[in-house]
Amino acid sequence: MNIYKYLWFLGDKPKDGKVTIQPSNKTIEVKNNQSILSAALDQGLDWPHDCKFGSCTSCKAQLTKGRIKPTSDYSQVLSKEEINDGYFLACQARVTMDCEVEVELGDLVRVPSIKTDAIISKTEMLTNDIMKVVVQTKNNIEHAGLPGMWAELSIEGLDRPRSYSYAAAPKNEQPNEFTFFIRKVPGGKFTEWLFDNERDFNQKVVINGPFGSFYLREKNTPIICIAGGSGLAPIKSLLEGGVINQIKRDVIFLFGARTQEDLYCIKEIEELKLNWNKEHNFEFIPVLNMEPEESGWTGGRGMVTDYFEEKYIKEKGLEISDWQGYLCGPPPMVDAACQLLEKHGINSDEIFYDKFTDSSNL
Repeated sequence: MNIYKYLWFLGDKPKDGKVTIQPSNKTIEVKNNQSILSAALDQGLDWPHDCKFGSCTSCKAQLTKGRIKPTSDYSQVLSKEEINDGYFLACQARVTMDCEVEVELGDLVRVPSIKTDAIISKTEMLTNDIMKVVVQTKNNIEHAGLPGMWAELSIEGLDRPRSYSYAAAPKNEQPNEFTFFIRKVPGGKFTEWLFDNERDFNQKVVINGPFGSFYLREKNTPIICIAGGSGLAPIKSLLEGGVINQIKRDVIFLFGARTQEDLYCIKEIEELKLNWNKEHNFEFIPVLNMEPEESGWTGGRGMVTDYFEEKYIKEKGLEISDWQGYLCGPPPMVDAACQLLEKHGINSDEIFYDKFTDSSNL
């Protein structure tokens, strides 16, 4: 029996409770309106996660004592065997009593999140469906996150917060400003409001962050970055951090888009290239997969992963087995990039990614 689905429809209401985490034997307090994952992160624990809304399964844990109440049906992402063995998604689970769970906590950098009121102070259309959005808080907030992390944005009436990556390195932001690149999702409650020219421009927005495990790991080997669509945001932020710290690493950065009209921030990326550590190379290659043949475009064409394999691996004989990969964009692109990099020798634990899904995928 899918016990979690049963509890979702007929189970007890969530209650305040304690969750003991094994094998680390740590205990957290969980409020009745809080997911187990959110409570763990708020209390400074490195509980594995990538998305917080039930699509990546990184926060999977096993329930060994007590009961939980799912906030979604796990059968879409967990196998029947996993569910029968008590596995659940911590980002989609609330407690109904004190519980004990098993999950291996990590040692990643986790920055305590700050939740505060704000307004949207500036917007700029970057493409026909991607907007640059600057969120301004009422008070100066310390930019404590690492380049590549993300935050939650919400407005009154929204069923749940939406997650967006910061589009600038913290040191490049004003004290009370946070920049995002947000793609319009047809039918999406938040983006339909955001892109509406007649919306209330003084409406309160709640920002909560930073979160995530997408940030630059220390190493001396070269980096391959692949971004698609609004997935440019965390890659840009991460590379800005590289410029600020003048890291000593070569970079190949491929940006996949449909047509020239879907390219943006090209000038900013060229500035990153110009200011990169002078002892190391920075290559930037936009790759278009739907650009008309007669347009005169002389840059890369095709799927971004195919282009990298053909032009760099096969033609140039590039050896990447000791490199690190940083990937952000639509799930099919990220999956294809992961497979490609592993195929050519990069260990899976040296590949870091954020899959950009939207509410239509949940």
